Amino acid sequence: MHRARTSIFFGGLTILVGIVVFFAVWAKPRPSLATPLGPSLDRPRLTAPSAEPAAEPAEPAVMPASVKVESAAPGERADANLVRWYRAPLAGGLLMFPPSFSSEDGQYDLVLHLNGNTNLVEESFNYAKLNAVLVILNLGVGSGVYEDRFADPAAFRLILLRAQDVMVARGLKNARLRRIGLSGWSSGYGGILKILQHEEFFDRVDAVALFDAIHCGYDPHSKRVRPDQFEPALRLAKKAAEGRALFTITHSEIETYGYHNGRKTTDMLLEAVGVPRVPTSVEQPLPELRTMWGVVPNAYMRPLTPLSEAHRGELHVRGYDGNGRNTHMLHLVQMSTTALPDLIKYWARER
Repeated sequence: MHRARTSIFFGGLTILVGIVVFFAVWAKPRPSLATPLGPSLDRPRLTAPSAEPAAEPAEPAVMPASVKVESAAPGERADANLVRWYRAPLAGGLLMFPPSFSSEDGQYDLVLHLNGNTNLVEESFNYAKLNAVLVILNLGVGSGVYEDRFADPAAFRLILLRAQDVMVARGLKNARLRRIGLSGWSSGYGGILKILQHEEFFDRVDAVALFDAIHCGYDPHSKRVRPDQFEPALRLAKKAAEGRALFTITHSEIETYGYHNGRKTTDMLLEAVGVPRVPTSVEQPLPELRTMWGVVPNAYMRPLTPLSEAHRGELHVRGYDGNGRNTHMLHLVQMSTTALPDLIKYWARER
């Protein structure tokens, strides 16, 4: 009897302790779905939650109100303490500082490059001596992924905001964005044309460089070009021909199916702005880059063969021979000696 009572007592005590532990654990407040649980769930919104869209500023904001910009001391360069030696992750891409980047007063130019081997693109901009910060973004295969990414203007706003954050965090005093450039190889053109479709960015973008990257879709029945792809390029070509922006293009003779190739698309642009092509045999040299080896077989590693060129104002076109994959890759390999010098020269001017 005594043993039975003891068993009952300890059994009841065990149950009581279990109940107390249960409520102690589960009565604690649990995080809600709205509570940030880490970087993967605490991403910034790309669009404002308000039902009424805010009025667009004359120029896109490039600095959140929460960022405190430090001013340089009298006589001190704004970039005196800039930490530039490692890449910064930025909105799915990477921000980097070419060795030639400098800023005495805190102003900086920014180039967004879409598509292409990151190391090769970075070294190419370094080789060309770009005085700007460089953002490289690779999203995948085909122009569609780039078009989708930048269909909403908030995507490019985010890049500019994050770039400003990085410049401040890295120690650029009185940091403020000055000029914006866009660069793309191959299918990267899809994102660039989408960015230019947004009026706030068309007026803000100062320079565009396309490396075998200008194409245009057309209606399969009427063969009329897609206005959403052709019109932004045409507007920019007219603006560049007047010297109010830079638009520099290289293209090959590669045939495409279902959309106009680089030669045909460029011909339509030149015809629309009344700029003729002229034949040329002036060759641009291959750069000396560590990262270019292995991109194409060594037997194909030679300068692009020039066929024609066209220039008016700040509109520059260079057409090259070749209709295969290796030629296409060489436009990326040789970007630092073909069209990038146009950008370096354009931005070096005092304006």
